[in-house]
Amino acid sequence: MSNNKKESKAVIGLQQSWASNISDYILLRREQTYLAYNATEAKANTDSKQVAKTEESNLFTALFVMLATHLEEGHTVLTIESSEHEEALQGQINDEVVTLYAWQQQLLEMLAMPIFALIDSKLNTQSEDDSITERSLFVWLDTLFDKRDQLWMQLALSNHEKEVITKRFDMIATLYQLLKNTDLSFFISLVNEHDLFAEVNSSINNNDKVNSLSKNKPIIYKIQENQTNNETELALTFWLHRSWQAEFNLAQHINTILHQQITPLNISIPKNLNDQQIAAINVANNNAFSIITGGPGTGKTYTVAQLVIALQQATESGEGASKSIRFSTDSASLALAAPTGKAAQRMQESLQAALDAANVELQLQEAKTIHRLLGIGRTGRPRYDTNNPLGEDIIIVDEASMLGVELANYLVSAVKPGARLILLGDANQLAAVDAGAVLADLCRIPLLQPIHEELTESRRFSAESGIGKLAYQINQAEVNTQAIWQLLRQDEALSFQYVNTLQTNEFKDNKTINSLSNKEIVSEISLKYIKYVHKIKELLKDPIEKSMPESVKNTITSLMETFNEFRILSAGHNGEWGDHYINNYLTQWHLTELKLPLGQNTWFHGRPVMVLQNNYELGLFNGDIGFCLQTSDERSRLEVFFENKTQGIPVNLLNEEVIATAYAMTIHKSQGSEFEHVAITFDNSHARLLSKELIYTAVTRAKKQVTIYSTKSAFEKAVQTPTERHTGLALQFSKR
Repeated sequence: MSNNKKESKAVIGLQQSWASNISDYILLRREQTYLAYNATEAKANTDSKQVAKTEESNLFTALFVMLATHLEEGHTVLTIESSEHEEALQGQINDEVVTLYAWQQQLLEMLAMPIFALIDSKLNTQSEDDSITERSLFVWLDTLFDKRDQLWMQLALSNHEKEVITKRFDMIATLYQLLKNTDLSFFISLVNEHDLFAEVNSSINNNDKVNSLSKNKPIIYKIQENQTNNETELALTFWLHRSWQAEFNLAQHINTILHQQITPLNISIPKNLNDQQIAAINVANNNAFSIITGGPGTGKTYTVAQLVIALQQATESGEGASKSIRFSTDSASLALAAPTGKAAQRMQESLQAALDAANVELQLQEAKTIHRLLGIGRTGRPRYDTNNPLGEDIIIVDEASMLGVELANYLVSAVKPGARLILLGDANQLAAVDAGAVLADLCRIPLLQPIHEELTESRRFSAESGIGKLAYQINQAEVNTQAIWQLLRQDEALSFQYVNTLQTNEFKDNKTINSLSNKEIVSEISLKYIKYVHKIKELLKDPIEKSMPESVKNTITSLMETFNEFRILSAGHNGEWGDHYINNYLTQWHLTELKLPLGQNTWFHGRPVMVLQNNYELGLFNGDIGFCLQTSDERSRLEVFFENKTQGIPVNLLNEEVIATAYAMTIHKSQGSEFEHVAITFDNSHARLLSKELIYTAVTRAKKQVTIYSTKSAFEKAVQTPTERHTGLALQFSKR
């Protein structure tokens, strides 16, 4: 592990000082309230009570910081488990023999790892191949407790760094003293006695009672006893209050929708649907809440289109639907939404194509981002909620795998009584950027199995499709890397190119292996965009005519089709194979090809850009792709033109901080998009970001061809590493 990587790991952990500051504030207010109401008693406090108070405060702060760290990593809960026959580990710290169980080590390591990483990075005490986590926690703690002052001096810390690291050390020391030579039952008793923790029980069905139990309690917890193989396992799950409230409310709202009575529509099932699609239609038609999942090309959108057609037919005949439902432009009968603007646009196109194929003359309303549908603006609060629900009778949400728990909660709470909510998505794709894994969680909850239908028969990828086969192999619970390598060697739609090292001996017969430097490889990749650059050159000779809206629209559509023939998808932003470096390289190549001045201006003719943040004033949404083009007016100024818009936006109106060059994009940003040929780039420096869901998502963005640029070790690590999101949503549905 390099020093930079170790130091960044340390900084990431210690930057959780915001959580520590918030916990300090909560404890201060608690103390002030106590003093105000118990002044006489407070004066009589003994030293032992003060010590107990400090231990109690540090316990709260430690758990608060750990939960905040977990939340930033996408987890909504922290769970610790212990079985009755679990063996404890013994070690020596300060000449004392200490007993710690695995769960105790887990908690101590979570708090201590940033300090260990900082020591490693500053003092260079670790070899390249040595891993912090492989060394004994007992050794680390012994070093930390025994040589604390010397270490602090050696680290050459600033005053602020000293304050942060000292506070973290005090938390570790307190937690260690509380946990050593104890068991989980003792720890539970400490939590039970703490007045800033609230216990909730899933068997409580009275919302008011549950909320009153948790009111003003920053940390929520739940105790579970599970019997497995004649052994009792004890589990303790913690939430930050906001995360628990979001999951609790989401479960409550889904439960409410599930019990809504709706009138099934009279659907005429097309003959070309398979049994799974027919089952999915019936599930969506007969339930107020339904989930339809499946990989690319399995017909999720086409299946839902049959429900839309039936709704229109029922409306025309006046049967089976509300008389108020109309498919006119001012109707609020159907809402199409997705987490990003690009995904919403693709959803609308797919649904419209399905309707056109069925000869149904129906012009759909514009698909919206979920934020726009709910009226979420700068405040982050939705305009539509339980008290002011949406007016739509059917709400269809695509790319539901991108839903975090808070956004999902806002969505389901805004569904009016008697309306249908249909979630579409691929549960094998990346989880949301925000905390939670809502779609994957919902698909695993037993109560929801009757309203979930999975489509597995892909029409985009046939049984012989290399992309389909690769996606299938990646999705296996036990990944066979040899089968994947064989597939990459043999299938014409797939190829693998080694980067960083010249490994010509491993697969010498592989058609894709070349002895090229990284720069030469990127240079070779850039040629995939030559067709796009040629079109851009033509637009320099014959600039876009702003006064002819239809011509503008056709030009941008044609340009988008060419640009979407190839896309580079990177695992992350940084490093030689991150999107920042690749975009910078391709920018210089682009300028050279067009003989434009190098490096003088961020904006240039032909620059492809992606919007990184919603801009409601300009009607732009996260994920939108546009092209910076020179116009034909007198000043030949640069404007950015987006798909399906006839007016350009002057570059001076666009904030460069929320716009990125889009030759390459992260795999996360590619969700909801499709390209003819996809190049996937990553190496060992992206190890922390890699997962099988990441690679699966990237591979399934391609329609015809996939090329992977990576190291052997990084690729194998990626396909063998499933994403673990620790969430508590399933616990909210238990015993209901």
